[in-house]
Amino acid sequence: MIETDRLLLRPLRVSDFDAYRSVWVNDPDQPVGQPQLSEEDIWNRLLRWIGHWATYDFGPFTVVDRKSGTIIGEVGLAHFRRGHGAFYDGVPEAMWRVEHGRHRQGVATESMLATLDWFDSRRISSRSVCMINTWNDPSKHVAARLGYKMLRAASYKGDAVELYERIVE
Repeated sequence: MIETDRLLLRPLRVSDFDAYRSVWVNDPDQPVGQPQLSEEDIWNRLLRWIGHWATYDFGPFTVVDRKSGTIIGEVGLAHFRRGHGAFYDGVPEAMWRVEHGRHRQGVATESMLATLDWFDSRRISSRSVCMINTWNDPSKHVAARLGYKMLRAASYKGDAVELYERIVE
């Protein structure tokens, strides 16, 4: 578990499902043509992260607002195997998502800085990567604040994306 002034970060639990749904539904910023996740997709994602923690001893954290106790996002690092090649797929990939009502409040940056401190202190990997849709300027800003540098443009499932890396020396 990781705590910041505003947030509590912890691995997901099966009992989180209903609250975790709110992170993935009713997002007015969802790009046209990008489908919302179904209940099944959300359930499978939750189980995937529980399994990732069991396998690798790290993974995405659920982000909980300490004041309200509400789940407001997920952040962390995981192995996705997206098919970008060994330079990318063999490295932990950072990810962050904050529910729509909490955008532009610094939650993604605050929670990811705490996550990367935790990750780096365990010396899991000196390098991590992330993938951001070309249209997602807010996430590009977060990536820059976290120390990620763009590697190259790519395509993922037909979408234009940018691949980034962060190296800890």
